Amino acid sequence: MATATPAQATRIQRRTMNPQTAATLKYVVRRTATSLGTILVSAIILGLLWSLAIQLLHASPFIAKTPADVFNYLFVDNPKSKTTALENRELIGSLLWVTLGHAAVGFVFGVGASVLISIVFTLIRPIEFMFMPIAMLLRTVPLLAMAPVIFLVFGNGLVTAAFIGGVVVFFPLLVNLTLGFRSVSAQSVDLIRVYGGSRLTIMRKVAIPTALPYFFASMRIAVPGAITGAMLYEWLFTYEGLGAAITTAKSQSQYNEIWAIVVVITLVSILLYTLATFVETAVLAKWGPNAGKSTGK
Repeated sequence: MATATPAQATRIQRRTMNPQTAATLKYVVRRTATSLGTILVSAIILGLLWSLAIQLLHASPFIAKTPADVFNYLFVDNPKSKTTALENRELIGSLLWVTLGHAAVGFVFGVGASVLISIVFTLIRPIEFMFMPIAMLLRTVPLLAMAPVIFLVFGNGLVTAAFIGGVVVFFPLLVNLTLGFRSVSAQSVDLIRVYGGSRLTIMRKVAIPTALPYFFASMRIAVPGAITGAMLYEWLFTYEGLGAAITTAKSQSQYNEIWAIVVVITLVSILLYTLATFVETAVLAKWGPNAGKSTGK
């Protein structure tokens, strides 16, 4: 039998998938398939309930639109309409990009602030004792009541958009991340301290892997929440984006446009939620499906 050369042995080794890699790939595929299946079933059920509710409530067809009406508005030309389906899609698409831009600003601001403050709370416990009650008090204030105050302080612009969108993202992440950082096992902390590790070492080696499931659980809520904050900002203070378009369409009795906006923004929120789930699956697969129950890497 011929002996394989070193180059051939290397190629064979690369083709052979080790058990850990195979288990990780299987975990990612299973989580992805579960997420997609759940979203598909939920969308079908939601559409059926939507149509059924309109029929049972005997809602006026002039105001209440069915899934078929929304589909026709976006994809079927109506000779009686002043606009074509293509023009309707282009209008909503252009408005959507504006809203997503505002949502991205709020999302980045909220995530960055919550991660930074939760780390400070974990490393310096007295600061948490002083400021966490204030954060919880602010969390109870409705965003609709807080938004005018933010507008008066910062005026109209991206700073206000960042604060309004960031408020929706900030508090769930702050609470869950702080809880995640506090959930490290005492044995892991003691082990690192025995070998001379500092608080930063504990944070990097133990606390961050432990907090990953808490972080991504909040991220799945924060992603659509940032869109909600962006639309609230547009609805209250600007003439831009989907939030402002709803007000304009309502004043002109363009109910097809309103329902189309609601459907589009809902689908986009679901898509971004799914994307966050995919990222969560990939990251937790790298750290292990039991991230948060072990010391991680």
